[in-house]
Amino acid sequence: MSLWTAPNILTFVRILATIPMFIITYDEKYYLIAFFVYIFVSLTDLLDGYIARKYNLVSDFGKFMDQIADKILINALFIVFLEIHKLPGWFVAIIIIRDIFISGLRMFLANKNVVVAADKWGKFKTFSQTILIASLYLTPTWNILSNLNLILIILTTFFSLFSGFNYLKKNTVYFKGE
Repeated sequence: MSLWTAPNILTFVRILATIPMFIITYDEKYYLIAFFVYIFVSLTDLLDGYIARKYNLVSDFGKFMDQIADKILINALFIVFLEIHKLPGWFVAIIIIRDIFISGLRMFLANKNVVVAADKWGKFKTFSQTILIASLYLTPTWNILSNLNLILIILTTFFSLFSGFNYLKKNTVYFKGE
């Protein structure tokens, strides 16, 4: 199977979109544009998976890169929101530490020929992160969302920690003999 399948191209688009998203997030006057671009880019995540399954283009490379693309985009935006004081440092640290830990776990398991696909808890984590980022973009326009952001931060923290623990728990069988 070729590297340049439609799902993989969409994944690379998501990675490349991080650069302009990162830059425009520093200026609140572009937040509405950033919001719509972010929604579009987030939809490519759903679309690449749908296309991969429908046309039998699922690959280990695609599964791995899809998760990396999510982490690049989301963590870059969380760092910007931290820098401009819209997210607390403890939250961004938890998200990044969890992502690095799970990526390390995936690399360790890949050495054992085990591919760890996202499960429902990982999908809940990504969905809650996506909703939080969308809400952060809308906050300057509709301040009522600031309380919602706090709730989303708490929910995202829970899903991040729980999904990380779940990945570790499900894969402890591969640690035997280490």
